[in-house]
Amino acid sequence: MKKYFSSLSVIALALVITLASCKKEETTITAKTPTEYLTAGNWKVTGMTINPGIEVQGIVITDIYALGVEACTKDDLITFNTDGTLIEDEGASKCDPDDPQTTNDGTWTLSDDGKTLTILYPGDDPEVATITTLNGTNLIITSTLIEDFGLGTNTYTATITMTLQ
Repeated sequence: MKKYFSSLSVIALALVITLASCKKEETTITAKTPTEYLTAGNWKVTGMTINPGIEVQGIVITDIYALGVEACTKDDLITFNTDGTLIEDEGASKCDPDDPQTTNDGTWTLSDDGKTLTILYPGDDPEVATITTLNGTNLIITSTLIEDFGLGTNTYTATITMTLQ
């Protein structure tokens, strides 16, 4: 019996020495920055909602994408280039055949903390949105809209969901 434990002790000691002498390979997983996620490829808008909903003829509409976005727009792509320019592509189906396939007159900036996206087109006010999700699959942004239809001012939260293609 003593020989059994002695053999077991030698095997255990050899195993400990072997494992201790193995050098672990260091693996470093570097998380992507918000800019790297944003510039990773083409984004397609896959959802648009508004809260609170807008009442039209007694029906409250919250899903703008389902009810208000034309099919020919749903295949459009947006590319955030690393140089801060923005390219929009009409996709396979164009709403107006006379429109250019791509436009590149927009620019974008990201706040230092990566939580605010600003898009600017010549002659327009900057569009500022809060990034709620940004990863290798989705970009979800929200912005506040203030509308005055002559009957009082209403404040809405618009949410746009984009999927990396």
